[in-house]
Amino acid sequence: MGNSPCAFIETDEEYKNISVTTRGTDAQKAFGVNNSMMLIYTICTAQHNTLLVHSSVVENSGKAYMFLGKSGQGKSTHSDMRVKYIEGSTLINDDNPVIRIADDGTPIVYGSPWSGKRPIYKNVQYPIGGFAAIEQEKENSIKREEIPVAFGILLSSMSTMKFDKDIHMKICGTISKILSRIPVHTLYCRADKEAAQVSSNAFGL
Repeated sequence: MGNSPCAFIETDEEYKNISVTTRGTDAQKAFGVNNSMMLIYTICTAQHNTLLVHSSVVENSGKAYMFLGKSGQGKSTHSDMRVKYIEGSTLINDDNPVIRIADDGTPIVYGSPWSGKRPIYKNVQYPIGGFAAIEQEKENSIKREEIPVAFGILLSSMSTMKFDKDIHMKICGTISKILSRIPVHTLYCRADKEAAQVSSNAFGL
């Protein structure tokens, strides 16, 4: 919100004692606290095979399908198309869900307190069925990506801590565990019914 910092985070080297100081208007303070909590959550959970993801997530038939991409590419729009046109689909988070690797190695996605502009705060969890990075195109198509490209897609969608090598490497390790189980696609699409069907078919729905 503007160029002036509205929150300051202080922590010890082990991230065990953390404090947040805010300043500015009430809206700036709320923004600062919200983003500070996201950062702190990312730091404190990285060692537990847990990731905070920039994604819109739809559940269908007991599995979650995560749509990735830069802001404005159409993640939320595609989720809406899935809910509208693919029977049994439900939106469970529209901005920052949480992924955690379960004890048996299954990647699970969870609702979170961070869902962007739409108040979708569902306290639910589902195994992940697939990822699709959204890219706007005139024709609808989908491509399953090889591991190196898939890794880059997932890493660019995660909250990361590059200033802390240990945390960053733990995040990369969790992504590698996800890729051993779950496919990553690039979905080239319009915002229409056919696009929803193309992605649904690729995920076997």
